[in-house]
Amino acid sequence: MVQGTAMATVTHEQIFREVRAYLLGLFSCPPESVIQGYQNDAPLPKQAVVMSILFEHAFDFPASYYEPERDKAAVQQSVEVTMQIDFYGNQAGDRARKLSNLWKNQYTTARLTSCQPLYCKDPMQMTFINEQSRYEERWTVELALQYNPEFEHELIYLDMPVITLSKPKE
Repeated sequence: MVQGTAMATVTHEQIFREVRAYLLGLFSCPPESVIQGYQNDAPLPKQAVVMSILFEHAFDFPASYYEPERDKAAVQQSVEVTMQIDFYGNQAGDRARKLSNLWKNQYTTARLTSCQPLYCKDPMQMTFINEQSRYEERWTVELALQYNPEFEHELIYLDMPVITLSKPKE
């Protein structure tokens, strides 16, 4: 019987925090320039780097691990996340290329702990016309990463008496 469930061991918030710290170190840019996407009524900072999770899919079936001594069970699954990183400003193309090169390298693997890099697409130029009808430089890189969230929940275990079967007498 399942009772309550707990939060995941790794969340999207943790992934955003970790990738943001990685990007800040990679580009030595001001902290306010690296932001999470989909923020309403907030102008982009100068030389912005915007992170957005596009989608995710499971690599495998959930695996269950039981801990009868704690009346708990845990369910873990390996998940691939696709994250889009948008670079704005005059350094956008160079930053996109640097991220693309280093994402596929042990440099990145050594710096991430709650998730790990898998692969990334090549940078794409996505210049757009802003609200003042001016072209703005924008480059985009799609990153794939893996994380393994685990959810713990309570589980009531039933102690069964040991039944010994004996051979019938003849």
